[in-house]
Amino acid sequence: DGQGTLLSSLIVFGDTIVALSSDGRSVFVWSVASTELIRRIDFPTDFVASSLLHPATYLNKILIGSTDGQLALWNIRTGSLVHAYETDRLRASAAGPHSGISSAAIINLTQSPAVDVVAVGYADGHILLHDIRLDESLFSIHASGGLSSGSVSFRSDGKQHSVAIATNSGNISIFDLEPASGSGPSSANNNGPRLTYSIQEAHDGAVGSIEFVPGQPLLISSGGDNSCKQWFFESASMPPRLLKGRSGHHQPPHLIRYYGEEGKEILSAGRDRSIRSISVVRDSRSHELSQGELQKKSNQLSVAVSSLKLPAASSLSFSLTRSRDWVDVLTTHHGRQFANTWTVRDKRMGKKPLAASADRKIIAEARTACVSACGNFGLIGNSEGLVEVYNMQSYAHRRTFDTRPLDPLGPAKAKEFPAGSRKAQAMLNARVKGSAVTGVATDALNRFVVISTMDGKLSWYDFTSTELLHRMSISTAGISSIQLHRDSNLLLVVSDDLVLRLVDVETRRVVREFVGFRGRILDACFSNDARWIVSTSMDAVIRTFDIPSARLVDAFKVASIATSVTFSPTGDFLATAHVDSVGIYLWANKTQFSPVALQGLDEMAEVVDEEEEAVAVALPTVQGDIEDAALAELSESMLQVGEPELQRVYTSPPQLVDPSREEGGLVTLSTMPRARWMTLINLDTIKLRNKPKAAPQKPEAKRAPFFLPQTVSGVDFKFDPTAPVATEDGEAEAKGERSNIFSSGGISFKAEFQERLEAASEKDDVSGFFLYLETLSTPQLDLEIRSLTSTDDLVAFLTMLLKRLKQHRDFEAVQALLATLLKLHTDSILQTFNPESGKEGEDDAEELEDEDESRADDEEVKRLKGNSRNAAPFVNGFSRK
Repeated sequence: DGQGTLLSSLIVFGDTIVALSSDGRSVFVWSVASTELIRRIDFPTDFVASSLLHPATYLNKILIGSTDGQLALWNIRTGSLVHAYETDRLRASAAGPHSGISSAAIINLTQSPAVDVVAVGYADGHILLHDIRLDESLFSIHASGGLSSGSVSFRSDGKQHSVAIATNSGNISIFDLEPASGSGPSSANNNGPRLTYSIQEAHDGAVGSIEFVPGQPLLISSGGDNSCKQWFFESASMPPRLLKGRSGHHQPPHLIRYYGEEGKEILSAGRDRSIRSISVVRDSRSHELSQGELQKKSNQLSVAVSSLKLPAASSLSFSLTRSRDWVDVLTTHHGRQFANTWTVRDKRMGKKPLAASADRKIIAEARTACVSACGNFGLIGNSEGLVEVYNMQSYAHRRTFDTRPLDPLGPAKAKEFPAGSRKAQAMLNARVKGSAVTGVATDALNRFVVISTMDGKLSWYDFTSTELLHRMSISTAGISSIQLHRDSNLLLVVSDDLVLRLVDVETRRVVREFVGFRGRILDACFSNDARWIVSTSMDAVIRTFDIPSARLVDAFKVASIATSVTFSPTGDFLATAHVDSVGIYLWANKTQFSPVALQGLDEMAEVVDEEEEAVAVALPTVQGDIEDAALAELSESMLQVGEPELQRVYTSPPQLVDPSREEGGLVTLSTMPRARWMTLINLDTIKLRNKPKAAPQKPEAKRAPFFLPQTVSGVDFKFDPTAPVATEDGEAEAKGERSNIFSSGGISFKAEFQERLEAASEKDDVSGFFLYLETLSTPQLDLEIRSLTSTDDLVAFLTMLLKRLKQHRDFEAVQALLATLLKLHTDSILQTFNPESGKEGEDDAEELEDEDESRADDEEVKRLKGNSRNAAPFVNGFSRK
């Protein structure tokens, strides 16, 4: 019918891939080499497969478990059933003969370190170790909580024979397989494995899979809490400890904000009651902000750790000005009467919570939070209409902003008391219950505070005197949140009448209104330069408005509703959190990388019709669009000549061509580091610098190491006179005989470098050859260039460099390779390309030698003449005497 079959599990062994269909009715067998389907095995109607395993040393055999507890061994080459194990006997051995438990599905099959022994895991938590060759059961284990497909793993480092079992309740149990007492084949069955350790709540939820690292005391576990942990078994007498782990939100985040000025971190709050710092650059830097010693409290109170965490956050604010000195993040939480402080630098919660109401008589819930630009003050708005101001360093209360209206009956009640008395003054200042605060914002200089309330009003207060400066009504439907861009003093007001408003806090006037939403506005944010407003709403559309032109410039619908949006401080990415995803998605800002002509769109038009849901934009993947396209072309690139084992994912785009120039346009440098090519040019200098100053000391042969026993006394080390003697030509001779075993016989061997060079020259594959060059280390590349001694190799290598220059690619790499080649093979190249000049050079050298000899003879004659002249007077004087 043209549609494929859904697969539920897959195993790979040897040259074979075996996959189980999702309905459990068929098994498919493929060949890795030919990528063709070898066989399809259809099971009987009463057999629904649920798990697969290839037993060790069993050629072309797979073990299959079913949903009703059946176990069978099949041959995948012939497609025949080899052996069917008795279901009732297996179940009785696992759960006990008198348990009366009905059959259960086999959801786990794990190979043990012992050949023929397999662990059979049932869905109800019973695990049976069974010898499949003898069809005998060894012993059984029960773990309460239920099992999953990867719940069993055997330790294989040889230090301790144990098995780890994970359950759906989040616990991991370690059992010792060595019997405590007794001997013989029946002792293990009687005593069974002993429970040595139990890691309670190893994961906040079901454990999906566990696996011992082969040959190491490390256990890796992953669970439904979106975490992967590594447990280290230090010794047999100590419980395993958590070595490292990676984790994220295990429930969708609903509030995200970029943290920092470089746009490398995002603060996120999720429904899993956690606050996390997520790194955009490297996942290993992501972490959860600690809420205290919850594990210790959990053990004392015998409750789950998740129940001790703070409720889900309702607002989040921070300031980086004093982040190195004290806490810098302030959050409020649903249904909680306190706000909490955090420090991202120390990865923990503040020491003291801040009350939503300084007056203990007023019981109010903390609704919204704001940290001043200076980082010294934290403002908390509550459900009674009050805004409390605290010092972020000392947690001391400073002042209160009261948005509640005055009691209209206050003057009448004041007349009952003497004029000017305290009670009369209190009645005049009495206030009634006000509207809940939905947003608080302060300017960059702490001059005023802007407060929004549920009744749709904005209020300006003096920050120092708490005096009301101005109040205006924005929307009768109410205000849900506000955001202030402190550099431009523009206030973004999100109201429930499906209108985004922009208010100038200096003039206190509404300057822009943006409409077109078809659902409640969930979140909105400014761009880094306050030119755009990005918003998300219940209609699953993310809209971008241009503030200067007051027009909609971009809108796209996603498959899942975005609950929160935040724009990077550097302006390169937009981050979104979605209602059904535990991840945070990044969208690239195209205007940062290429010129984009923006034009206004119809705000009231539907982005996507209800019948055209397929038009919705897909969410970004972990790899990205470019990497997905590169992986799709990987199989084609592998067939190219000279393609290296280590491939680059990045490929440089085609260069621009300048029609005014004959030689082309731009030149692209290599993607390798610049130091690599500089090292190649100066490799001789580096080797000379790193050369040891002193020669290595010759070891004393007469002194044996202390740990080698000297069994024979008087042993002395001497040279073997019968050993072959090396001649001047480097040939070994012994007793006048000569061996021709290692004689080359005139056979020449080609290195891989030369073979790839010839293949690239024949097929004109310059790119593939340079990809291979980049995989070589600098000393190895220098050695390969030195080995180019033949004329053909030198010509081919120079041709490759010339073709690469014509492609305008890897410019500095070609320069470094050419410099190294000329330094090493200048004479050979001159003799190859201009042999006459080489002969002329030899003749000139001979003439110079002759001239030098004649000059030396002349000098000798002059010297003898001078000596004779000096000796003549002496001889004459002696003769006179």
